[in-house]
Amino acid sequence: MAERQELTGACKNFEQDLVLYYYQDCSRAEQQQVEAHLEGCPSCRVFLEELKSLLPATVKPDEPTPAFWQNYSREMRGKLDKQESHGWAGAILSLFRPWPVPAVATAMILAIAVTLTFTKGRWTTETHPSPELVEMASNADFFESIDFLDSMDLLESVEGHDAQKSEPASHPL
Repeated sequence: MAERQELTGACKNFEQDLVLYYYQDCSRAEQQQVEAHLEGCPSCRVFLEELKSLLPATVKPDEPTPAFWQNYSREMRGKLDKQESHGWAGAILSLFRPWPVPAVATAMILAIAVTLTFTKGRWTTETHPSPELVEMASNADFFESIDFLDSMDLLESVEGHDAQKSEPASHPL
């Protein structure tokens, strides 16, 4: 296992200031104060030198390797080739992407609404009944009474026929 290197001690009041000084993240006045302290304090000078040697080793650049970029490029080319190879089927499928579906549905609803609005009275066929049917409908009461009379005639003929059967037949002697 790698041994952890310990920094030598610096003045407690200047440890944070030395780190900020190293990263150049302090004001000009603080920078001058640290420089003045470093001239008279050997332990803080050693601490700063150790910071200069250890901190760059802890922060390594995170740059992808060339192999990563080759794989990435290959994958992207494959995806692009697959996307372009759809041809006419891809063009038709593109109509079903998220934005055209609501647009087409709205257009269809508008077309139906306009059609129903402008053809409101034209959907029903107006057929006029023939004059014979109109005359027959006006004489419906007459035809009902004729049906009733026909029924009466039928009943009378049935009664007469039944009466003839019930009379004893007279035989000539």
